[in-house]
Amino acid sequence: MRVLLSLLVFVSLTGCAATQEIFVQQPSAHSIAAEKVPTAGAVSVDITPPPGMPMGGYSVMANRGQGFRTRIKARVVYINDGKGQSVALVQTDLTAASLLLQHEVAARVAEKTGLKPGDIAITASHSHSAPVNFFDNDFYNKHMSSGQWLEPDFLEFAASRISAGIIQAYESRRPAKIATGKKDIYGYNRNRSLDSYVLNNDVQGVELDDPQAKFEAVNPSLYMVRVDVRDDDGKYKPLGAFSSFSVHATALSVPVEVYNADLFAYAQKDLEWKIRDRYKTSWPVVHALSTGTQGDMAPALEEHGDNYFGHFDVDWKAAKKLGQGIGGEAISLFEALGSELSSDIQLASAARELNIREHTKAGDVEICHDAAVGNTVAAGAYERRTPWLSAIPFFHGGNVMARRWWFFKDGCQGNKRHLGFSFLQPLLEPKDSFPNTVMFQLLRINDMVVLPLPFETTTESGRRISAAVSDTFAAAGEDVKYVWVASNANGYFGYTTTPEEYSRQNYEGGHTLYGQYTTPYLAAQLGTLAQDFLQNGRVQELKPEWRYELKVNHFLPEAVVSNGKREWLQLPHEVSAEEPNEENYVAVQWLDLGPDQIAFDQRLVRVEHKVGDQWQQLVINGEPVHDDGYDIEVRYLDDSDNGMAEYESRWYNPVVGGEYRFVIEARDNQPQITSASFTYGSGSAGVALAE
Repeated sequence: MRVLLSLLVFVSLTGCAATQEIFVQQPSAHSIAAEKVPTAGAVSVDITPPPGMPMGGYSVMANRGQGFRTRIKARVVYINDGKGQSVALVQTDLTAASLLLQHEVAARVAEKTGLKPGDIAITASHSHSAPVNFFDNDFYNKHMSSGQWLEPDFLEFAASRISAGIIQAYESRRPAKIATGKKDIYGYNRNRSLDSYVLNNDVQGVELDDPQAKFEAVNPSLYMVRVDVRDDDGKYKPLGAFSSFSVHATALSVPVEVYNADLFAYAQKDLEWKIRDRYKTSWPVVHALSTGTQGDMAPALEEHGDNYFGHFDVDWKAAKKLGQGIGGEAISLFEALGSELSSDIQLASAARELNIREHTKAGDVEICHDAAVGNTVAAGAYERRTPWLSAIPFFHGGNVMARRWWFFKDGCQGNKRHLGFSFLQPLLEPKDSFPNTVMFQLLRINDMVVLPLPFETTTESGRRISAAVSDTFAAAGEDVKYVWVASNANGYFGYTTTPEEYSRQNYEGGHTLYGQYTTPYLAAQLGTLAQDFLQNGRVQELKPEWRYELKVNHFLPEAVVSNGKREWLQLPHEVSAEEPNEENYVAVQWLDLGPDQIAFDQRLVRVEHKVGDQWQQLVINGEPVHDDGYDIEVRYLDDSDNGMAEYESRWYNPVVGGEYRFVIEARDNQPQITSASFTYGSGSAGVALAE
């Protein structure tokens, strides 16, 4: 991300933004009654907002969402071990989670489900094309996107939808079996910061001039918890999976204009559709695929070199190919775990909230009291640079000019050059605007331990943090096979690199806010949490109160009264791809209610085909062609008279042959409408309207 780009012109844009105090009532603790048998429930809820929300990840360079190509989802996997312990594993298609969001959700579901705050992990896929501005601190609400400050309406929307999803998963629970596993897969990620990675003391045999090194110096692990439940006939069938793979969701470059889940969308959807079809389940299958230690893991796309003076083109085809590849690997692992399913389930959780500015020491490790942003953050990461600015050595990551090299480099911030100078940065970015409270959390699921962390964790950092916890369990004689870090979970703190990687001051090191000892500190804190958990059982140590004071702004469309009627503005027509990265599509335009009334979190557009004299939902290779898939896009174009608005839908990769039509679902008092029917031919044949 290009946070703090405004510092380059020494302008603080805090202005006269309104401030809102948010107090979240901590839920009272109560026990979950033992259910005698383990149970599970899973559900996917839609958190796609209307157009207008800033998209996170590319900072001020990012667009605001004009609609969506793949929906933004939150997927919930609820598991109860039948012995009085349950967990809610929540995956979101967001850039990162938020501690404020986690608190809101925990407060809302406790009474109904008995879940304690430490039993709930909200993770993220880290899509750079997802809505943000819902964080618990002014710093990232100001700098993660092209919009500034908290959008309280989106926070409320996301919290209410995720809470409803957890309650729905709880209420729909059935007797369950689970299996845990891991599969190492290569060719889907690559190390974008190899010159930092090779500096690690425990990394050997990696040569910078080896073209394959960046594909081998990776975290290849695809982790998974498979969940099956009993159907009405007494047979166990797949319900879903909670899984993780370490790759940045940046397959789509900066110019992208619509919300989407990036390459994760394809891996999620393919497993959901194919497993449901294969096992004929009476419920939707849920694939909650999140990211792991992706701090230095770029998608293994075709390389075009670094970008200095512009952005690379948006390439949906490449994102789809890579995502479907990961999806295929996930399906393979899912199937392999079928023989290991067991109703013997052991769950546990531990959580400790710490203000790390007040608790800077963990054992013999100490981090900085104050956060600081390095010069290299402004120029961005490899292949996703800030044009022109990245060509200046003073800002370009890894450059000797971008780091201190002869004095003032022995403190906790090491050789980091402070963006805007160390004496000026605090004037423009008050130290209390940065994130400061971490929920250190540990979730045990049979022989697997998940460590949700609000940091983008590099590969080697993740190994060291996991090892600290794994060693603690081993010393206690506990059999734990898998320990892994879920990055960007329950909040967002930028990056954590190893001290060796930090010394290079690439983008990742410059964005390690609390200094060069952040990874040793996190490892020590989680090691201590694991030790306390093993000695004392459940650990649930929360801050005395959950209170936030944040600057607010509004990005969602204003409510208007729509008095018009739906009508078609443009008949189905083809738009042919002109560049290798582009896709053919068929588009229609129509007049509809204003964007605040559309309910973008509900299905709106589908494509039907004619079978005999009947129109049916079009399904291709088991995948329905509607806007809850990945080939139908919905865009807001412009406002119109009488509170109405103009929209466009695009069907990408249309299928040759057959007779088709677009269908716009009914909304409020607006009836369903269907387009003129058409056929689609290849080459010059294009779209032909049916007689």
